Amino acid sequence: MNQLKVFWQLIRPFWTQSEGRKAAMFLLLVVIALSLSSVWFSVRLNEWNGAFFNAIQKLDGPTIYSLLGDFILIVSAFVVVLVYTDWLQKKLIIDWRTWMTKNVCARWLSSDSRHYRLQLESLQPDNPDQRIAEDINILIEVSLDLLISFLRSVLTLVSFITILWTLSGTLDFTLIGIDFSVPGYMVWACLAYTLVATAITHWIGKPLMKLNFAQQKREANFRTGLIARIHNAEAIAGQHGEESECRRLLDIFHRVQTNWRQLMDKNRNLSFFTVGFGQVTQLAPIFFALPKFLSGAIQLGGLMQIRIAFGQVASAVGWFIYSYRDIAKWSATVDRLTSFEKVLNCPVAVREQEVRNEPPALQADVSLQLPDGKPLLGPVSLKAEIGKLTVIKGASGIGKSCLLRALAGFWPHYEGTISRLPAAAVWIPQRIWLAPLSLKALLAYPADAQSLSDESCRAALAEVGLDRLAQGSLDEEDQPWQQRLSGGEQQRLMIARILLRKPKLLLLDEITSALDARSTQEVLDLLREKLAQSAIVFVSHQSEVHQRADTLIEIKG
Repeated sequence: MNQLKVFWQLIRPFWTQSEGRKAAMFLLLVVIALSLSSVWFSVRLNEWNGAFFNAIQKLDGPTIYSLLGDFILIVSAFVVVLVYTDWLQKKLIIDWRTWMTKNVCARWLSSDSRHYRLQLESLQPDNPDQRIAEDINILIEVSLDLLISFLRSVLTLVSFITILWTLSGTLDFTLIGIDFSVPGYMVWACLAYTLVATAITHWIGKPLMKLNFAQQKREANFRTGLIARIHNAEAIAGQHGEESECRRLLDIFHRVQTNWRQLMDKNRNLSFFTVGFGQVTQLAPIFFALPKFLSGAIQLGGLMQIRIAFGQVASAVGWFIYSYRDIAKWSATVDRLTSFEKVLNCPVAVREQEVRNEPPALQADVSLQLPDGKPLLGPVSLKAEIGKLTVIKGASGIGKSCLLRALAGFWPHYEGTISRLPAAAVWIPQRIWLAPLSLKALLAYPADAQSLSDESCRAALAEVGLDRLAQGSLDEEDQPWQQRLSGGEQQRLMIARILLRKPKLLLLDEITSALDARSTQEVLDLLREKLAQSAIVFVSHQSEVHQRADTLIEIKG
């Protein structure tokens, strides 16, 4: 019951808050109604079987041919219902998945940069990409399948248990001198038979839930490892690290393989029982009804009806048996998404910075700490004024990048004060991200491409020395810029974006590290000229940058 409560917490926003909830509810009801109508077709086919085999037993040709016509009509309608049920269910799945994906992505990539803050605080769960791309889909698909199959099983049980009760009649027997009379004995035999099988299924299959959870996690880790090698192919090739990387990937895959083998063994054990149970269930009703048939109390058609009704009741009562693998998969997915939801909803450390209404654009007096409270850097005092270049230098690893994170509002672990003008700071870290967009969209990022004119884009590219890009198409989509451009070209492209955006406060971390001395000087001159109304804080090891600084701050630890 606790798992169902957690599941409801996951799906409740869609069914109670989304704009399309009414349409989705109507679609769900239609899908359920069509799915349950299959039970009516099963009842009709059961009645048809009884009449058909009785006609065969009597060698009644006209009745047989008439019944064959009825069979064609029933089956044709049944096929139409099944096809549209599947189509409408898929429509509901994609509508539901679309809303959940948008909702989760919006909270993960939120305006307060939760995705990044979770990384800084080491709170981000493993493989968020898998939880969004795969787990949401599994949750919706399996949940709908389980719901519909469960409701169908309930209706099947109600429909066929009456038929089975009527057909089986009363069993009279004597045991140790006492006469017994059991009405509807086939029903009791079916229930006992199925409930015992259900208990055995749960006992055999219980380990599957933990193994499914682990398998999803290990598969995602392996995919993440492959993606990382693809993105860093140049660095791997340059150092001839293929053998080492292959070995590491195979080590990760070994965990996938080990868990998979355990999953195989448990599924094999469960299959031995469930497959055997399914086969025996076909013969069990005939065995139970044989005394009545041999005594002449029921005809061949009645025996066939009992066989079908017994199978339907056993299938309905044994829903848990046949759905056990899906339940295990569903349970593991609910657990993974629940842990992701908790992270999305948990509070993250955010320090509100003071807002200044007068120059300087940024002022800070801080001492930085690590998340565990240990000292990292400080004390540091700096001012960034409009039209001025403030440069920070210091040894590698001393904490300069963390200082920029704090100034940008992403590193809450500090003592002291940071105040800035109301305009948000634009922070460019050392690791550049160039999305696979058109060149125009890349320059306008994160704004819409239409916010810039082609002329301004080409001018900005020419100013930073990317004339060859300025001469090509600006609207060609899905360009792999991080593979297509060198490190220096990527940094020039970022400068072009900055020139077009013109932020009031700019925080740069080694943004010219891949440029030669002359190019670095040209970029600095360009920033001074084009961003005369901006305050720039620049972390750099380059002497060319230090020489051009209006204010140089050296951090010694």
